[in-house]
Amino acid sequence: MNTTAIKTSAIIKELSRIPDAGLDKIKMLLDSILVDAKTPPPNSQSLKGIWKDAGFEKIYDLEGELSKARGKYKTQF
Repeated sequence: MNTTAIKTSAIIKELSRIPDAGLDKIKMLLDSILVDAKTPPPNSQSLKGIWKDAGFEKIYDLEGELSKARGKYKTQF
């Protein structure tokens, strides 16, 4: 694992221990760092078509099958 990944992982782990007020401060700090670094915003990616040709189009009554599956899930707990 490279040092950037190790640092990122350590930061993420520690974020779970910070109270809400501290998270607001961290968000402001991150925003200012990103502005200073002039990093471009991340590209948004579409998930359209992600399930294409996954086999769901072969199911005649997809809504009915989902309802049955949801019913089975509820009775298991």
